[in-house]
Amino acid sequence: MPFSLRFEPHRDVANLIPSDYKGDLAYLDQLAGVPANSNLYKVYAMTKPSQLGGKEVNIGTLQLDGNLHKSKWADENLFFRHQRQDDDLKIHPEWEPFSARNSLDGKCPF
Repeated sequence: MPFSLRFEPHRDVANLIPSDYKGDLAYLDQLAGVPANSNLYKVYAMTKPSQLGGKEVNIGTLQLDGNLHKSKWADENLFFRHQRQDDDLKIHPEWEPFSARNSLDGKCPF
């Protein structure tokens, strides 16, 4: 299990979406311009906290399988299970001093 993940926009799409804010749902039209089968992100994982000698390694690329589609079904039925950091810290208690919750008084950094 990685200590953390980092998603870096892939060069194939890095400049397709402007960084300036254009309104709440403007991004939906911008996403329609993403070509099918595009590489979206390079995914990196930290093997453990850098303070403990962890290294960042490229673990893959997040790539579309076809086109992006608007979908009410996904809005209402597609959910992602999140793993609690506490479960990881039971396996790696040495990571505890370097977890984000310690530096934010127990609050989620996101």
